[in-house]
Amino acid sequence: MIERRLKTAILLYLWAALFEDTVLFLISWFAPELWFRIFHHALPTTPFEVAFLRRSGGQWAAFAVAQAITLWRWRRNPEWLAVAAGIRFSDLFTDICYILAVPMLTGAGWFLLTPPAFLNLLGVIILLKGYTQARRSVSSAT
Repeated sequence: MIERRLKTAILLYLWAALFEDTVLFLISWFAPELWFRIFHHALPTTPFEVAFLRRSGGQWAAFAVAQAITLWRWRRNPEWLAVAAGIRFSDLFTDICYILAVPMLTGAGWFLLTPPAFLNLLGVIILLKGYTQARRSVSSAT
């Protein structure tokens, strides 16, 4: 059985990540200019920049769907915690690579993009700890 405090941390983390990824998806598809203004204090200069942002939006949509499924299923199928941990782990690297590669970030961009890398790592730890505890309780019950 998963400790109560850890269950609370899992729920808070998954809901926050679901919200974040949903908002990012919506901005990337319906207000890409807003993304470029907030993070880069610029407008996109080519359609390719918008297309690439929307490609990232597809990943955020996939993350949101998987996290929604995890919220729905993790109590009966703790494997979904490991799935969500894998998603957050992959996003850790995309955040870091984006920060390193982007030619210019606004103050808001630094503020909004730097913490998620560390929060993704924290999420991986929380989710995998929950998965481990759930697996132990299943193993000891058999």
